[in-house]
Amino acid sequence: MHNVLIIEDEVSARNHLRKLLDASDHHFRVLAVLATVSQSVSWLQAHEPPDLIFMDIHLSDGVSFDILSEVSVSVPIIYVTAYDQYAIKAFKTTGIDYLLKPITQDDLNTALQKFDSLKRPSDEELLLKNLETLSLIQHEQKPAYRQRFLVKTGTQLVPVKSENIAYFYRRDDLVFARVFDGKSYLLDMALNHLQKVMDPECFFRVNRQLLVNLDAIDKASPYRPGQLTVKLIPPYEEPVHLSQERSSRLKVVLGEG
Repeated sequence: MHNVLIIEDEVSARNHLRKLLDASDHHFRVLAVLATVSQSVSWLQAHEPPDLIFMDIHLSDGVSFDILSEVSVSVPIIYVTAYDQYAIKAFKTTGIDYLLKPITQDDLNTALQKFDSLKRPSDEELLLKNLETLSLIQHEQKPAYRQRFLVKTGTQLVPVKSENIAYFYRRDDLVFARVFDGKSYLLDMALNHLQKVMDPECFFRVNRQLLVNLDAIDKASPYRPGQLTVKLIPPYEEPVHLSQERSSRLKVVLGEG
């Protein structure tokens, strides 16, 4: 019997994970199900460590890495998240697997096989075990992002560096790039494709119409409960509102906390 701690703020995701655990060929006792960073820190400080932690990354009051900055955790962690950009950071902790939602029974079983093979190693041993995986991720999975575009202006073709683009925007089914000096250029690319080829550490999809260079965000202000509106430089012609999920992610990207 293994003691398990679940850190997950979505009720449906909690229930789904517990259902998959019950269907696995392992015997687990769930010690607690926690929804926030603060709850998790308090619980870990007050209790003996579990054998295994399932941890979502985005929680209602921050990211789960905030927990690890407050409490020393030496047990294996299986990350369960909807976002793939934190894999490298996860493997720098005692993470043994990184599952993208919605996870399947096969996903969970594979992760549990890794857990079985560990035999409760020390924190140092876990980190060493992850070095090869981390190196593989950094070497093979780091995409080559677009560094420049060749845009048409009149009869000429002009190269524009990606770092000089303030944002990409969609209007009437056409996509444009607006540079920091205010000029806009028509692109023969879809916004969804641009989101894949631009560096996510520099460009953020604020809504369906805009993919924004973080350096173009002048300020972010509350709009509705849990939602933000942002002011861009150069100015965008319409109000730029974000959903609750995108607002939460943007706060993390911009360094909240």
